[in-house]
Amino acid sequence: MNKNKATDTNLSRRRFLARSTVAAVGAGALGSALLSPAAWAAKAIGDQASATLLRMARDIYPHDTLEDKYYAQVMTPLAEQAEKDDDLKALLKDGVAALDAQANRLFGKAYLEVTAEADRVTVLKALEDTPFFQKIRGDLMMGIYNNEELWPRFGYGGSSWEKGGYRYRGYEKNDWIKGA
Repeated sequence: MNKNKATDTNLSRRRFLARSTVAAVGAGALGSALLSPAAWAAKAIGDQASATLLRMARDIYPHDTLEDKYYAQVMTPLAEQAEKDDDLKALLKDGVAALDAQANRLFGKAYLEVTAEADRVTVLKALEDTPFFQKIRGDLMMGIYNNEELWPRFGYGGSSWEKGGYRYRGYEKNDWIKGA
């Protein structure tokens, strides 16, 4: 996870997103639905919890060049499933409550209000063995890295087996690999 910190005089993209999400959540249900990038889950688990999950998603897989929409695309089916599955809804709500409790214990504020990424990572590490964290992490991993639209942005050319593998697609020309 990225350890870069913005100076107090510079407003980093991460700090802007965190502050704007908090502002949108505080603007009320209608304002939140229009302004918040986490409106995808508001119906199922509430505005605050959905904003917290989006922040969590960006902290688990922090790709600064990816827009929030890609994280929301992964989390939307999870929120829709939570509307029908009381156990999943409870897992998400209880997980967000645990995130906030851990952040309050360590930093005296809710997870969404913790501005330093390194501090949020500390909170996440305390919960990384929980079913809640593993569910979010697993869904994100599959949803982000299996998204063919994002592959070029990660430098991945896609599956190679149907093209004969990678060996004869330029990799055999690498002189730094012995035996190539």
